[in-house]
Parts: sequence; structure tokens; C-alpha cells
Amino acid sequence: MPLEFDRIPWRITNDDVMGGRSSSRLEARPSGMLFEGELSRENNGGFASALGALSQPLRGFGAIRLTVSGDGRRYQLRLRELREGRSVSWRAFFTAGGEPSQVTLTPGDFEPVVRGERVVGAPPLEATVIHYLGFMLTDGEPGTFRLQVHDMEIRPRRSLGSRRLVIGANRGIGLALAAAQLSDPDTETLVATHRPDSVSEELAALRERWPEKLRLLTLDVTEPAGFDRLGALADEFEGGFDLAIHAAGILHEGGLRPEKALAQCEPRQLMRLFEVNSIGPLMTARSLLPAQPRKKPFIFAAISAMVGSIGDNRLGGWYGYRASKAALNQFMRTLANECRLSHPQATVVALHPGTTDTALSRPFQRNIEPDRLYTAEQTAARLLGVLGALETADSGRFFNWDGAEIPW
Repeated sequence: MPLEFDRIPWRITNDDVMGGRSSSRLEARPSGMLFEGELSRENNGGFASALGALSQPLRGFGAIRLTVSGDGRRYQLRLRELREGRSVSWRAFFTAGGEPSQVTLTPGDFEPVVRGERVVGAPPLEATVIHYLGFMLTDGEPGTFRLQVHDMEIRPRRSLGSRRLVIGANRGIGLALAAAQLSDPDTETLVATHRPDSVSEELAALRERWPEKLRLLTLDVTEPAGFDRLGALADEFEGGFDLAIHAAGILHEGGLRPEKALAQCEPRQLMRLFEVNSIGPLMTARSLLPAQPRKKPFIFAAISAMVGSIGDNRLGGWYGYRASKAALNQFMRTLANECRLSHPQATVVALHPGTTDTALSRPFQRNIEPDRLYTAEQTAARLLGVLGALETADSGRFFNWDGAEIPW
């Protein structure tokens, strides 16, 4: 639902309540608002905020999408429960640059805080009734500030269904996606695939914990026989799967390493990358589609990578991995176009998970800033949040872990 800013009773709270000198004002319009003022560090100050009471309390959502511009500062979007006193707020950060840009925040992007300190053991945001919404600046740099919110929409959480599939669930992001969905009460059955003779201890532990929910399936995404078994399994479920995520992929294995220059490109290694990263996901979709009713909503998502974006390629290198992910993106876009006719309620997307601390990325983490390296559990929660906010009209698009669209 779009937010009508001029119908919200806003309240300004700055550090002057504690003796500070910051000042701010808010101008609300039907579809947006302007929040501006002067941030001061005098008298131990340094924050400015605006909080508004929602006409209808919010409980559970798929995403909050807003278009913002401003001064390049890092702002907070805050959600707060009704309790007085030491009530918990949930904050998520975003940057407002000079040109309008879209920001998508899912529940996984918010952290619970009280007076700026993170709260351990707070109830999940999804289970909390939110009565207030606001914006806050605490970036510490004194001077004028300006945040323009051009529009804002709260999107409902889409049910991801009861029957789900994760391809490549033995480790890393795939394993975290399996664990997160098994913990979801909406999941009745999760099929998780792994390579032959390679069930990890972690995946085996999930099977012991969720014996009635979890089904394991051996699948090598380069072997046709495995896809025959996958198609037969899909036929067992009346109505097919509600959500399928293809998380299997390689960046390095054995002597295969990302190429730094053209001279390092070898045909067999390039073919291997395309075989796993591009053709595998497409063959997965080919195995599943015959079992999917024509008019049933379902999601097919493939884990891609930002480096597969041709429009975003400004550094070069990594020829095979880049090209295999670009091919995957083209496959997903083409599949989405076909499904508009054959399965009009299908949502087919590619997802960039962000740099995640897994065996795939570990050899290449040296120059990654700590706040840009995510745990597999964080990544899984964010990706599921993005999927939960999708609509059928989003089919054929490429999304970042924060819900922003990535250029092809």
C-alpha cells in the first residue's frame, strides 16, 4: 500500500530534548515528504528524527520500498511498537544520494534497538505490531541535511507456499536457505538436493531435526539422469512446487580459478562454468515446469551474481564466471518471457546474494570490508525477504539482496 504522508501526524524529536542544538523540520505531501535541518554536535548532541503514527498498525510485511534523494548521508528508517518507555525500535539504514533512487528494505534488514543499542532476544519483527514509522539521522557529521522521500510503499508479504525446493543445499547459501525454510511454519515439505555421496554433516543434522519436513534428493546438475529423478519427484506433488531456488554453482574447484586476464582462459574450464552455473539451472526449470499447473502461482529463483551484469561490468577479469552468470541471467529472462504465455502466474527471477562468508568466496575476501561480508544465515533471510515481496509483474528481473533491481 502506498503511504500517504500528509495523513500521518508527524512529531519532530531532536537532540535538544537532551540539551543538544540540532534542529529539523518536516514537510509532508500526499506521496512524499521533505525532512531537513541542521545537525549539531554541540552539548553531546548529534541526532534529528521525525516519527509518525500509522493510521493502521502494521504487522508483517514483505518489503518497504521508497524512492529517495538527498545529501549523500546515511539515514535510518525506523519502525516502533506502541509501548511507552523503553519500547523497541527496528532500524534499517539507507543512503540518500543526489539523484532519486529506489531502496527496498525487507524485514531481514531491520535490527532491534533501544536508544541506539542493539537488543538481544527481542521478538521477531514479523511477530510485532508496529504503530509508528519514522526517519532518523545520526551520522555524526555536523551541518545541514536534506532527505527527500519521493514515494513509499509497504508491500505485503507473499506466501512462499508449503512445498519448496532448494537445489544445492549441501553447504553455503543453499544450506542456509534450507535451514531457514524448515524453520518456517508455512513449509510442509522441503526437497533439498546434494551431489552424489556428499551429504554434509550440517545437512544430515537438518534431516534428523526435521524428518517429516525434509526430503533429500541426489542431484548432479551436469547429469541428465538426476533431472529425470527430479521431474519424477515433482510429479508426486499434486500442483508441483510453490518455490524453487537454484543455489548450486561454482567459482573455483580443483585447478579452476577465476581468470585475471584473457591468457588464462581455457576452453574446458569455461565449459565447466557454463555447465554448472548456466545450463544446470535451466535444466532444473525444464524438469519442474511440466508438473506446474498452468495458472498456479509459483516462484523459480536462480542465485546469480552482480558480476554477471554486463551493464555493471567496469573492472573486467573473471571471464568465465562473469559470462556463465550473464548466460544464466539471459536464460532466466527468456524463461520468464515463455512463462508469461505457458504459466502466467509464474515469477522467474535471478538474485544476487551479496558477498557471503562461504567456501565459494573465502579465497577472495581479502579486500572486502567487514560490514560488506555477510553470514550465510543473513543472506538466506534477506533473499527469502526479497522473494516474499515479489509480485508476478516482477518476473524476468534481476534483484540484489536488498531488493533493488540490477541492470542486465
